[in-house]
Amino acid sequence: MNALLCRTMLGVLCLFGPIGAASAADAASDPASATYFEQHIRPLLVGKCLKCHGPKKQEGSLRLDSRAALLAGGDSGAAVVPHDREASLLVEAVRYEGLEMPPSEPLEDEAVARFEAWVEAGAIWPAHAATLRESSGAISDQDRQWWAFQPLQQPAVPQHPQDAWSQTTIDRFVYQRLAEHEMRPAPVADRVTLVRRLYYDLIGLPPTPAQIDAFLQDESPVAWEELIDRLMDDRRYGEHWARFWLDLVRYAESDGWNQDAYRPLIWRYRDYVIDAFNADKPYPQFVREQLAGDELPGDDPQQLIATGFLRLGIYEYNQRDARSHWDDIMNEMTDVTGDVFLGLWMACARCHDHKFDPILQSDYFRLRAFFEPIQWRDDLVAATDQAQATYRQELVKWESATEEIRAQIDALVAPYHERKWESTVEKFPLDIQACFYKPVEERNSWEQQMSYLVSRQFEEEGGGPLRGMKQADKEKLAALKKELAAFDEQKPQPLPAVMAATDFAGEPAATTIPDDPEATPIAPGFLSVLSQLPGGGPPKLQEQADSTGRRTALAEWIGRPDNPLTTRVIVNRIWQQHFGRGLVPTASDFGHLGQPPSHPELLDWLTIDFVEHGWSFKRLHKQILMSAVWQQAAEHPQAAEYQAQDPAEKWLWRAPVRRLEAEAIRDAMLLASGELEPAVGGPSVTAKMPRRGLYVKRLRNKGDPFLHAFDMADGLKSVSERNVTTTPTQSLLMINGSYVLARAKAFAERLQQAAKVEEATPAALLRRAFRMAWGRAPRDEELRRATEWVASEASPGQPVVEAERLVDFCHVLLNSNEFLYID
Repeated sequence: MNALLCRTMLGVLCLFGPIGAASAADAASDPASATYFEQHIRPLLVGKCLKCHGPKKQEGSLRLDSRAALLAGGDSGAAVVPHDREASLLVEAVRYEGLEMPPSEPLEDEAVARFEAWVEAGAIWPAHAATLRESSGAISDQDRQWWAFQPLQQPAVPQHPQDAWSQTTIDRFVYQRLAEHEMRPAPVADRVTLVRRLYYDLIGLPPTPAQIDAFLQDESPVAWEELIDRLMDDRRYGEHWARFWLDLVRYAESDGWNQDAYRPLIWRYRDYVIDAFNADKPYPQFVREQLAGDELPGDDPQQLIATGFLRLGIYEYNQRDARSHWDDIMNEMTDVTGDVFLGLWMACARCHDHKFDPILQSDYFRLRAFFEPIQWRDDLVAATDQAQATYRQELVKWESATEEIRAQIDALVAPYHERKWESTVEKFPLDIQACFYKPVEERNSWEQQMSYLVSRQFEEEGGGPLRGMKQADKEKLAALKKELAAFDEQKPQPLPAVMAATDFAGEPAATTIPDDPEATPIAPGFLSVLSQLPGGGPPKLQEQADSTGRRTALAEWIGRPDNPLTTRVIVNRIWQQHFGRGLVPTASDFGHLGQPPSHPELLDWLTIDFVEHGWSFKRLHKQILMSAVWQQAAEHPQAAEYQAQDPAEKWLWRAPVRRLEAEAIRDAMLLASGELEPAVGGPSVTAKMPRRGLYVKRLRNKGDPFLHAFDMADGLKSVSERNVTTTPTQSLLMINGSYVLARAKAFAERLQQAAKVEEATPAALLRRAFRMAWGRAPRDEELRRATEWVASEASPGQPVVEAERLVDFCHVLLNSNEFLYID
């Protein structure tokens, strides 16, 4: 067993090798990929070439706006000869070897090298980009033909004559595509593999041995369906599925780029997301509450908490350039909204019309205009109107009893506050100071936003207003606070404070395009490319007494059942979480830089069905989990052949092998060791606490080393798909890290305690260990070698477990592929 231990621990160093499809980063560096063309070649052709060699002008009779035009060439011959850069005149021109293009100045060496590599790889030109175009400032009929902007169409369900495999409608679409490529699906996975996969898929935790046994012993024809239902009713379902949404909205619990100032209240938004998934909240309602919960009728505290979505951006505690700082906040809010709900990189249109997608610069600022009146609020509570009224009634008694003491405290601190206000405000530019001193009722929303940024620094910058207080005053203040504390029993418990957002009640500031000499106001509006579809016209705003209603209008447009873009985006995201890859692989980019859907008819069928059945996430999960395609094995008898034909496995001919997410690795170790605390919700904790990884404080700059080593999102940007990296740090943390070693020790102690109670043999103890860590019983050879390593004979025929070796063995189990991966 010594040799086994050494080999296994050495193998940990290469546990994380590449499995399955190449990453997006790989595709971006592959000259033969469509992604390479979109990211590196298209921008050069559009930006440097089309002005002289496009549809309007063709110097030397040469056009460079399509592959056919490149191959045909101009007066001098073919511009590109695929796979032969030396014979390609385009390469000669960008090298400045005779012909010189562009004539104004040569391209950078890196750009020339990309052209050379692209030509050598065959000059791949994606079918969806048949003809390039320069930005025209208008939307064409061709733009509207892009697949993601087309109305949803109910497709005919395939009925393949040889299909004896399909169990659901989903399968029929998949089988049809497999048959087109002369492929067969993998056999169904064994029941132990399936139950382990299902538990991780729905609740992010492995099943216990008892749960596996219960499923294996249930011979009912509806056993699988009933298990799916039970797991979706488990409160841990919301914890697991909240993780993917929190990645998307760049949830973090610290402020900004440079300082990890903790946000002690934002966890309420995280709990809102958990509760929303557990309640199976319809997607349009989920969207409305996050974008405009403050504008919705009623006084449900959860609606206000949901606006924490609008508070997740970066905040810099000492930024004096308030104008640029708020501009960055607003732009980032706009960008993330585009990423999350529209599946489009709106940020590319901030400075000019989008170079690749039909998104105008005016579209960007129309989207931003929905958010223009926003003000961040730190003075609101998550309580009903009745609860707030009751609190105020009780507070009046305390205020009356403590009026004199509080007046003395106010008088004592007033001079310090005045000096701090003066020193804080004078550090800002004069126009920002003017905003602060302007009466609130006379401000517009931008002036209110500037005043807010100034006010934040009063408390947060320089240690606060009382940092330089004289010693005598400190002592007097302490004595007064002690007197005040004597009345604590009369003071009602504070209502739960929240980080929220509302519209400013005054005049909304105009949204304008930077550098527009006319400063033309931009009204809120939707994407021009969708303007001809139902609901695509100017938004109908329903103003309220203290809100513009803009964000409600935006949320309602996103949640329209006939919005072809937003509905496809969310359904594709759910599919992605189940398979590791969306039907559209680029889940947050449905534009030309993204990849088209592998199964467009299936995506439309799922989307229409999702909308028609109440936008229920749980129903969508169940449809996927009941399908034969999801229940395939990860092994396929023709894997080598199919892998060569379909390396990305986009045709779904087998189940993907996937490494657990960072939180799932940590949670599974705690579950195996018996330490995992089951509490749901509440304030976040340090990584030392044995709660689920979802509840570990998520600091942007100094997050938990273990979780971040395994690619946890850092909250700096929207993440639709986490990286799955392979680094020595991961292996070293698993082998030598104190956290993993402590879990192995606790796991061993748990096994020993159970063995004592049951008077179990070493072999029985080890069988339990295998099943708790891997979900399956050991094979005979595995058990024999494990027993030889762990047990020794105290007397003939009386083997005993050696404690230190058991810890090492548990450590090996936690380091193994079978623990870290699901198949």
